Amino acid sequence: MFKKASFLLLIIGFGLMSCSKDPISDLSNEESLVYITNHDQSANFAQYKTFSIVDSVLIVENNRAGASLDDIDRAMLQGLIKNMEAMGYKYVGRKENPDVGINVSWITNTYLNVVSQPLSSYYGGYWGGYGYGYPSYYSYYETSESSWLISMLDFKNPKTTASGKTFNVIWDAQIRGAAIGDQKLVDKMADSIFGQSGYLKIK
Repeated sequence: MFKKASFLLLIIGFGLMSCSKDPISDLSNEESLVYITNHDQSANFAQYKTFSIVDSVLIVENNRAGASLDDIDRAMLQGLIKNMEAMGYKYVGRKENPDVGINVSWITNTYLNVVSQPLSSYYGGYWGGYGYGYPSYYSYYETSESSWLISMLDFKNPKTTASGKTFNVIWDAQIRGAAIGDQKLVDKMADSIFGQSGYLKIK
């Protein structure tokens, strides 16, 4: 019975999708938000008790990087602190040997896109130096995509190498979508990435 009901719902779902011209374009900015989380399967989060967080957001744009602390950055940092504390971790200063550290970045990648388009047949059947068919011209346009990237580093169990200490990333979250720069939605964004990361809870 359950399988039949599920199949019926699936058919209804496809029917509703087919009635919409473009389901993606009907999404609000908030509905466009996508949350991607991942964690180290071998990490035992119960061993971590304290955390610290960066005092500014790392801005990475292609090959350039800098730091930022505007209103939306502050809101994101506070939202992450609130959720970490709700998960049972104690917030301490960076010099107080925290068990884990939270890094926050705003990543922007800009891509140059090249599109080859055939000339209209209005120009007639041209068979010149372009080879067979109509000659082509190229159009160029840039697209830019930004995302939040939040990472949790394991300070409790550093690895020592010839170049110094390194720290494993034991959890990370990426937030993408049209509304990632909307300060009114920052709390929702922070709540959502922790909401789908229940394994972080230690109490």
